[in-house]
Amino acid sequence: MLVTFALMRGMGGTPFSTPLEPHSGVPLPVELQLREFYRLDEPWVVQYLNYVRHVFTLEFGPSLVPPARFGAERGSVDEVMREKFPVTLQLAGLASIFAVVLGIPLGIAAALKRRSAVDYLASSLATGLLVVPIFLFTAVFARYLVYGTHHFPLGWDDWSTRLLAAFTLSLAPIGYVARLIRAAMVETLQEDYVRAARAKGLRVKRVVFGHVLRNSLTPFLAAAAPTMALLVTGAFFVEQAFGIPGAAQDLVDSAERRDYPMLMGLTVAVVIVVALVNLAADIVAALLDPRVREEVT
Repeated sequence: MLVTFALMRGMGGTPFSTPLEPHSGVPLPVELQLREFYRLDEPWVVQYLNYVRHVFTLEFGPSLVPPARFGAERGSVDEVMREKFPVTLQLAGLASIFAVVLGIPLGIAAALKRRSAVDYLASSLATGLLVVPIFLFTAVFARYLVYGTHHFPLGWDDWSTRLLAAFTLSLAPIGYVARLIRAAMVETLQEDYVRAARAKGLRVKRVVFGHVLRNSLTPFLAAAAPTMALLVTGAFFVEQAFGIPGAAQDLVDSAERRDYPMLMGLTVAVVIVVALVNLAADIVAALLDPRVREEVT
């Protein structure tokens, strides 16, 4: 919150006069009420402490931008987080499922067929998914599948559009997960206990899924929280192209309009989600890896 607040203050301008719009169109009585509520005329330390107090009391307050700019539904930060932010979380959650379901098998195939055509093809595909910008995939899918065929209606009501949007958002994470799993499994396959398991005559599937993959998931779990944060912020392009009523557009607009409460409220929400995902990943890692449990205990 402190870093976001400092960056917003360093951008110059105020919510009522930005470089993009010198005149916000906010009526003077409303502007005075907002200034008093957020103490905008007092030193920045007082403003920041006042905002922290609102956060811990779950009172994020009204938006500093007139609702008419974005539609009547945007009247307060609480409304955006209650109605729009869950949509963004659902989109990021579905994209995470795609990343796991498709990325892990791709990484396993590359690791088990190391230095073969399968490995080169899988690694090249994973690298390609990583380096191609998300907005390019989004533009192509939106142009030829959504607007070109009309089989995928705009919005968030149809499951076909949900799955297509989530798949589009998951493409880069699929490549990231595949490369993580491949690198971890290649290293694990060289361990002595894996060689011993093979020497005992255990089935390949049991060795791979019972020993190698289980111990190779730790790096993936460690990257789960940052990946979730990237999905939430990267949802902006997908939501805009597919007409999804999420909060990503509000996040970007808030930065442009110096809407401190909206930007910081959404930032706090994203941080909470990332912290919870990180906690869940740590718990799963402890359940999978006895070494982690020993470090904790």
